[in-house]
Amino acid sequence: MTVIDDGRTDRFGNYPIIFKSCTPKQIHEWLFDHYQGYKFAIVFDETKDEYEEMGEYFVYFLDGILAEAADYSGKKVVTA
Repeated sequence: MTVIDDGRTDRFGNYPIIFKSCTPKQIHEWLFDHYQGYKFAIVFDETKDEYEEMGEYFVYFLDGILAEAADYSGKKVVTA
């Protein structure tokens, strides 16, 4: 498993943690060991060729992409 957490941005300007050559269980265990208490979103990009092997998983802090996720789903973010 390779983990890239060096502050790079994706094509939308967000800061993901990139995991290569791993399973979702390994991602969960790594995140729990390093960031226990935070909420994350894993993005599975299905825009690639259907026969292309999935090599990277992009994991985001949920609060970092909250506005984008709400906009995509047609909802509004409400804070208390």
